[in-house]
Amino acid sequence: MITTYDVFVKPTMGMGCSKRIGIDLAKAGHKKAFMIYDKGMWDFGIAEPIIKNLQAAGLEVVTFDGVLPDPPDEMVEEAAEKARNAGCDCIIGLGGGSSMDTAKGVNVLMNNPPPIRQYFGVRYDLKPGVPLIFIPTTSGTGSETTNMCVISCVSAGNKASVVSAATIGTQCYLDAELTMGLPAGATAATGMDALAHATESLTSGQQNPLSDAVAREAIRLIHKWLPVAVADGSNREARENLMYASYFAGMAFTNALVHSGHGIAHTIGACFHVPHGNACTMVLPEVIEWTAYNEAHKVRQILECMGVDCPEDMPKEEVGALARKTIRDFAKSVGMKGPDKYGISREQLLSIIPMIMQDTGLALSPHRMASGDLAKILGSAYDEML
Repeated sequence: MITTYDVFVKPTMGMGCSKRIGIDLAKAGHKKAFMIYDKGMWDFGIAEPIIKNLQAAGLEVVTFDGVLPDPPDEMVEEAAEKARNAGCDCIIGLGGGSSMDTAKGVNVLMNNPPPIRQYFGVRYDLKPGVPLIFIPTTSGTGSETTNMCVISCVSAGNKASVVSAATIGTQCYLDAELTMGLPAGATAATGMDALAHATESLTSGQQNPLSDAVAREAIRLIHKWLPVAVADGSNREARENLMYASYFAGMAFTNALVHSGHGIAHTIGACFHVPHGNACTMVLPEVIEWTAYNEAHKVRQILECMGVDCPEDMPKEEVGALARKTIRDFAKSVGMKGPDKYGISREQLLSIIPMIMQDTGLALSPHRMASGDLAKILGSAYDEML
């Protein structure tokens, strides 16, 4: 088999590595940076030192601090207009997935006219933007290494992705020092998001040797270090290993793609405004159980990476059930909650099945998922998280 791997973004790794950004960008010849973040990055004292670092290296910095969760297309277009008008020659996304997705969307619009919704899907015809630099402050989305951005379309009331060379980063700084103040709840949710990336990639219909290797390592690291970081947010070893796990999981799903779990989570997020990592976690145990129907050997690997023995002769139905219990117990151990904790009734959750069926994530599943399968998955996810 001949496979071309998508390994895009040059990483700089290590505690404090983001302090190199000014020197690196000045050395590359950049003069004016457009830095994107949410107001929390300023309030927590993360944005200002990076801005000063860039200025000390001789760069002018134009800022946009209006990032919103699940970035709306209208907000992305507002930011892009500011970047274009300022004539910025590079873009920096600082923060979690929303900031990095916003930065990617802005880059799409640097040299392609708005609205961004016209570019949803896989696009090979877009004009390139400018160099794109990411500084993640959570360990979960892996957006710093992926080739897509997820945008909320306000008019349609759903989420969609732009997949393009214009969304690919030039450089990322994996500085776990910036995650040290992340609260336990956010640490758990983002870590479980990375676990969803890794496990769905490992069981997708597009997996390959590279994606399998980094997915398994991400699962091992998350299983070992996420409970440590949730219990003690100041543990530097845990924070650093989770940052790498998030990056590895992002590499895995860039090369193998995620599938039905994310398709379901996108709709839960759009309909009920549940944060993405939490939405993924709600259904991940059942989704992985369902994949054991024809990917039992990969589900066994997930269990092995989570420290659970799974005999080779175990029937696939038992493999799936064991995976469901293992993943759900792990999610509960780090404090994750079910749909009812977000005020979602069982009937409301089941009512979104027609919308889920329209999500492209289901087309990437290892085998066909029908509405009846979704009803079982959502029903179990609701009942078992109570």
